[in-house]
Amino acid sequence: MPDWDVVYSEKSIADATPCNVLKENECLLQSGGVALDFASGLAGNSVYLSQKGYEVVAWDKSSIAVNKINEYAEAENLNLKAEMHDLENKLPDVKNKFDVVVVSYFLDRENLRYLFHILKKDGILFYQTFSGEQYQGQGPSRSDFRLKKNELLGVFPDMELLFYQEDDCRSDDTRGRQGQVYFVAKK
Repeated sequence: MPDWDVVYSEKSIADATPCNVLKENECLLQSGGVALDFASGLAGNSVYLSQKGYEVVAWDKSSIAVNKINEYAEAENLNLKAEMHDLENKLPDVKNKFDVVVVSYFLDRENLRYLFHILKKDGILFYQTFSGEQYQGQGPSRSDFRLKKNELLGVFPDMELLFYQEDDCRSDDTRGRQGQVYFVAKK
């Protein structure tokens, strides 16, 4: 596992971008509410959602990322607050709080259902991460950190599926989705 404090100390928050599943399904966003960027990294999703009128909370394990996000949000006058949480070992005790939850390139199978419980009724989950076998060196090499085929469909059968795409290494998708899952569903 990388030392995320080291990784984020060498990167600029200005270079962070929102994940594709969020951008490509922007039409599903309402006109505001409370959003969570789960395992936010340098908050590309958070900044995007804040600019769309959401009150955004970003959770990440890295104190470097959290500090950079809060400094950037204050300087840019964004409705965004980052909090430090170890999302693999001690999840915050909240339920039915968020209108939108975004997860990109993070996977902890033991806590996937937690995402359902923190969404409000009619809240939307946007999830994008790697799946299947590693393709051209993209993403984690260990299968523990990659979704299995149709895995999210089995984890969230009680949600209304709004968008789903799972591409393997044989995909000819020119947008670069090979070896990734895009999942959007409403509680």
